[in-house]
Amino acid sequence: MKELTFMQESILEQQIRDYLRRELKNANFEEIEVYYLPASIRIVIHTTQPGLIIGPGGKNIERLTKEIQKKFNIEAQLDIKKLERGILAPKTIAKNIAMGIERKKNHRKLAEYHLNKILKNDNVLGAEIILDGLLSGSKTRKDKFSRGYMKKSGELADRYVKTGKATAHPPIGAIGVNVNIFLKPENWEQIKSS
Repeated sequence: MKELTFMQESILEQQIRDYLRRELKNANFEEIEVYYLPASIRIVIHTTQPGLIIGPGGKNIERLTKEIQKKFNIEAQLDIKKLERGILAPKTIAKNIAMGIERKKNHRKLAEYHLNKILKNDNVLGAEIILDGLLSGSKTRKDKFSRGYMKKSGELADRYVKTGKATAHPPIGAIGVNVNIFLKPENWEQIKSS
């Protein structure tokens, strides 16, 4: 019985996330968390642009809350949490690169600009941006831009590498954007010396 409840909750969470991703496709948000409270469900959207999601006078957030309550037949409350400037948001960075590619900006300059911006943060050991698709011409190719130190596997990669993905849709064809950021572990000096 517990397994069935757990599965139903997981399916509902995924449906809510998918719905919000469709509705907020033009807003930069990093994560959607769903919490089960005794009488309702609390949905927290972590974003760099809270004003865009809230809307003038809170109209957008009210509309979204009502639509979620009606569509999923639940009592829900939506909260917006602003990501601070120093917080790295790889999903937002990937989305910004994808939007830049769609606006016909040079993909190499975009990648270099965002790499420089990421590596200014003291908590970052390395970053990479991978662009895959029809970058120019009729053949697909993969361009990789990286700086610093990057873990690809193991416990450090699982815990400290943040990943963001987006897809650009310029006229020539789809381009995948993958951003990986390796954050400095708290005990980095010990790990480095061992």
